[in-house]
Amino acid sequence: MSILSPASCPNDLYLYIATDRVKIHKQIKHLTSLWDSHMQHILVLSQDEEYKSTLISILQGDGYIVHASGSVEDTFEQFYSKTLDVIIVDIASWPEEGISVYKSLRQSLGTKDISTIIIVPINLMNGIEFSLAFDDFIIKENENHQEVSWRIKQLLWRHSRLDTENIIKVKDIVLDMNSYEVAIKGNRINLTYKEYELLKFLVLNRGRVFTREALLDRVWGYDNYAGTRTVDIHIQRLRTKLGEKSNTYIQTVRNVGYSFIADGKETIR
Repeated sequence: MSILSPASCPNDLYLYIATDRVKIHKQIKHLTSLWDSHMQHILVLSQDEEYKSTLISILQGDGYIVHASGSVEDTFEQFYSKTLDVIIVDIASWPEEGISVYKSLRQSLGTKDISTIIIVPINLMNGIEFSLAFDDFIIKENENHQEVSWRIKQLLWRHSRLDTENIIKVKDIVLDMNSYEVAIKGNRINLTYKEYELLKFLVLNRGRVFTREALLDRVWGYDNYAGTRTVDIHIQRLRTKLGEKSNTYIQTVRNVGYSFIADGKETIR
């Protein structure tokens, strides 16, 4: 069977074949792009090459697109060049400065909306502060790679339930993340940008308790120099604007911080 080439076929026919190949290549590239856009992108930040390689292999086997990184700077660059869903930070691979590495990453990302899972050595557990603003953590063991994948699935499932069409309804409260509007019983309430961001963060993480320091970091960002009193003032303003049932939703956890609690059924559209 002969292969067509410029020397063995008319110019017009060869041009047609070459053009058709280009079209097919573009279609395949487009379909690949569409497929990739529907797959979750995970980045693994670690200096433990063996652990990272094994973890990446398992995550790829579970259908994720996985990116590797060995530094905060590279992770930050990949965050802006790729659409990441979860960043896994193996702080155990920095024996002396793992927590500082994670703090540096969070500071670089600021208030960007990205889920993070930290992998912690057992000897550092007493030094882990929940104000570090991570979504989940795993004790590092050589044989627990599959648990990382399970935690990712649970984390993505939780966020997918909340992000459907970006409209959340919790009892009488409707939060529209497309238009940055909040309504109670159909009546729109006027919130400042920070009040809206604070309410959104609490709603998206309802049921979890956050210290004032954690809220300051996640909503205002690490570059903010305001004190934790700023959080109290905004919570007070939110409660005033949410009305008589506000204390039912935003609860004060004594000596700790705040939590958004919604009893009963909730609807997400």
